[in-house]
Amino acid sequence: MRPRRFVVAAALVLATVTLSAGEEIRITPIPSAGKILVSFAVRDAWSMGTREVLQSGLVLRFEYEVELRKPAPLWFFDSTLARAAITSRAQFDTLGGGYKVSRMRNGTVVKSQVFHQESEVRDWLTNVERVELDPVKPLEVNAEYYVHVRLTTSPRRSVSLWSILPFGKEEITGRQPVTYIK
Repeated sequence: MRPRRFVVAAALVLATVTLSAGEEIRITPIPSAGKILVSFAVRDAWSMGTREVLQSGLVLRFEYEVELRKPAPLWFFDSTLARAAITSRAQFDTLGGGYKVSRMRNGTVVKSQVFHQESEVRDWLTNVERVELDPVKPLEVNAEYYVHVRLTTSPRRSVSLWSILPFGKEEITGRQPVTYIK
């Protein structure tokens, strides 16, 4: 009886890991005048659960952490040269019928507006363009770097076995190499 329980538990963990592995962030880094401009899209983050949260009138947040890193021989020694926190928020106005959206960078509101179509809100939350990463020290010419993007959404509509584990956080991550050419 015990081996059967173990097999069922292992299958649930593997199924959860497999489902989250299918989600990806498409990242486009562009070197420009000593900085890196990053655009990214994560269409897989829009689901029926996020749609239900939005339609309920709760504030739906997509929180992106964008980092420019320089690889080291051992990955845990990679140095972070620049970091930006981008938060895209949306809330359905149940009385007026529109969607109030805003985008913040490092806690400061960059843009705020009202949409009337759900597809516009989906695009607002899942596509971010031209995030400027200004490194703390000058970039080396012809050096290899990479951009790392991590997305966390809140509130969550569902709970998985993976999310209740101490190391399991529901997030989507992506990585894209970039060579700085002057």
